[in-house]
Amino acid sequence: MADLPKNYDPKTVEPVWYQRWLDAGAFRADPKSAKLAFSIVIPPPNITGVLTLGHVLNNTIQDILARRARMLGHEVLWLPGMDHAGVGTQTAVEKHLRRTENKTRHDLGREEFLRRVLDWQEKHGGIIIEQLKRLGVSADWSRQRYTLDQEYVRAVLQVFVDLYNKGLIYRGRRMINWDPAALTALSDEEVIPTPQKSALFYVRYELVEQPGKFLKLATTRPETIMADVAVAVHPSDPRYRDLIGKKVWRPLAREALPIIADDAIDPEFGTGALKVTPAHDTLDFEIGQRHNLPVIDVLTDDGRIDCPAVPELHGLDRFEARERAAKILRERGLLSKTEPHESTIGFSERAGVPIEPRLSEQWFLHYPKTEEALRVVRQHLIRFFPMHWEKVYEQWLGNIQDWCISRQIWWGHRIPAWYRDSEVRVQIESPGEGWTQDPDTLDTWSLPRRILFSSGSPG
Repeated sequence: MADLPKNYDPKTVEPVWYQRWLDAGAFRADPKSAKLAFSIVIPPPNITGVLTLGHVLNNTIQDILARRARMLGHEVLWLPGMDHAGVGTQTAVEKHLRRTENKTRHDLGREEFLRRVLDWQEKHGGIIIEQLKRLGVSADWSRQRYTLDQEYVRAVLQVFVDLYNKGLIYRGRRMINWDPAALTALSDEEVIPTPQKSALFYVRYELVEQPGKFLKLATTRPETIMADVAVAVHPSDPRYRDLIGKKVWRPLAREALPIIADDAIDPEFGTGALKVTPAHDTLDFEIGQRHNLPVIDVLTDDGRIDCPAVPELHGLDRFEARERAAKILRERGLLSKTEPHESTIGFSERAGVPIEPRLSEQWFLHYPKTEEALRVVRQHLIRFFPMHWEKVYEQWLGNIQDWCISRQIWWGHRIPAWYRDSEVRVQIESPGEGWTQDPDTLDTWSLPRRILFSSGSPG
């Protein structure tokens, strides 16, 4: 008999035993079993990914729960799958195209670009699954699903149609998070609040009725001054009460702007006076809506200045334009000072760049029963462990906004909406000749989770 090795070698031991488990069907779930069912749907990892420590921890916990349930005599299904990762995958392929061929997806066209993505998927898509197997996870690999499986896609589109017919999905023009690198809308969940060190610029706006007298405003974004449509102060702020109803000159792209009063203004921030730029700030947009103000957008899709009226800034990247705008204002005697400032900026989870609040025509999912979802937790019909997550849940649901579900990308579930002149039809198949399908794809994470693996789940 050979001696046992002094050191444990996982490379020679673990693959052999794992294969024996697979060959024995140890992880397979029997949908006809009379045992009490226990199931876990794996949060599907992205095809672009490799395992992180977070993945290892998450899947280890799921594995422990699945193995314990088997030991207790349950019929266990741990359903594995893979997410096509719409924005992440498209961004990775587009970067590869630019680096290797100096081309964009528009140079290739939709059909050819999607073929290239499939090629990329074949090369990179299975890495994380093989890593999960090396961990020894007890998932039922015979039922593995993919979020672009034919049955899966049809299930997603059918839910979209059903929710649209119920009035829970709609198309509208609202403020959204815009990713100027991936060139797509994002949901709130795809935006990472990130502390940033920046600067606060104190800009002087001359009073129209009193030439030579200035109203000082503090802003972090002098590059968007050309999109200002008003100046707002708090109605009870004694410093500005006499100025309400008067006007100031906009320093860049000179135009007379009204001074308005709004309760949303924080008198303690900066000078207590706010430049209102509805196209580029969510709070400003809400103020603009209340006061029926116009919306002026001075940024292109990729974050460059679009304002021919100020040629010194027109065409510049937004961050370069910030410094140039400050320099112009300083040279004109309209920048009184600049001071360090720390704030929280939203970054795109996928592209890693600061997002832009933007008014855009998109598809949205409405949440009609948040009170019911809150009630079952408050009455402890659903419990959170640890308890403090109940407050997080309540805060999240209490501030929830309709989810922006459309993405301006090509890789993913294409929205089943069809247009002809002013007509719109939402259905899975084309209505016929003369109809054009919506070019956008769908963020499936916004839809009810019951559909995500519905075509692969046993009884």
